[in-house]
Amino acid sequence: MSSPEVWCEVATSKEDEPALAAALGQAPLTHVLARTGQLERLRLNGGLRLAALAGPDEVERAASMAEIVVVREPELVAVARQTGREVGLWREVTDAQSLQVCCENVGLVDYLIVHLQDPTNIPLELLLARGQGRPTKLIKAAAGRDDAAVALGVLERGPAGVMFSAASLPEVARLAKVLWKAQETRLQLVEAEVTAVRHAGMGYRGCIDTTWMLGADEGMLVGSTSQGGLLVCAEVHPMPYMNLRPFRVNAGAVHSYVWGPGVTHYMTDLEAGVSVLRVATSGIASAVTVGRVKIEVRPLLHVRAVADGHPVNVFLQDDWHVRVFDAAGRARNSSDVRKGDRLLAHVSSQARHVGMPVDETIEER
Repeated sequence: MSSPEVWCEVATSKEDEPALAAALGQAPLTHVLARTGQLERLRLNGGLRLAALAGPDEVERAASMAEIVVVREPELVAVARQTGREVGLWREVTDAQSLQVCCENVGLVDYLIVHLQDPTNIPLELLLARGQGRPTKLIKAAAGRDDAAVALGVLERGPAGVMFSAASLPEVARLAKVLWKAQETRLQLVEAEVTAVRHAGMGYRGCIDTTWMLGADEGMLVGSTSQGGLLVCAEVHPMPYMNLRPFRVNAGAVHSYVWGPGVTHYMTDLEAGVSVLRVATSGIASAVTVGRVKIEVRPLLHVRAVADGHPVNVFLQDDWHVRVFDAAGRARNSSDVRKGDRLLAHVSSQARHVGMPVDETIEER
């Protein structure tokens, strides 16, 4: 299933449009819905899709300025359709009659944005059932930040997305915080006791450069098998002979698995634009985008360990400036790791095929 769409409606905002655009650019949004009159000065980054809220006399103008024309009156749907743009209908559901109006427009619009007056998801479930097999995307207009956070948590089998409303710059800032928090997941990290460390000769290793600035307690999970990996630090710790690279994880040998959101990647499959997980020592993880993978020949170090009865191992660059986290969350130079040390690891009970969990017997050595 594709990622949920996240809309922000700013039609009620009186803020200066350039300042509003800058604030919106800090939030992980997919769509922004604005008044037609706001659009001339609302210059958003290229990753956001722009939707225009159009009144009866604004449909043509809205279509000239946005990819999606959103109307509040069902009578305007046909008019908006004639513009050749995608069309959205935004409705309040307050009773059976207003729900029926929404049902009648499923299949007629590209987006159906619904705001539920009552604290029940029954109308949403009925609309989802009505929309099965039809091209209309159902977007739930959230009643507030808490409601939206709940909606984001149940979107796996729910609507195509959720829409927030933000009328001021502080509200946009709070919205951004909620959205970033909602994208976090938690992985169980366990202690792994090192059973062997040996120099493994020369080999290709990859540095994974992201479009994010990683923290001192963050890194990536890297392993030689799908049974699990060790938490390898970002380059955020002091290195006297070179500048820090807080966007980078010197991850290890190119055959390794690197954990991403819901999938593991072979390091050789990583390229600009792919998502991987940045993982904190607390287990909190969120997706970041790969900006570049730099592969070079370097001496390698093979670290074997056991975590919760599962063997895990990783091939790291054999150099003191490459670091892994120990069980206490401290950065340890790879060249200082010894048998008996305890490191942070994540283990998986399922085997994987092309990076996805599968229920079959696969032995990796």
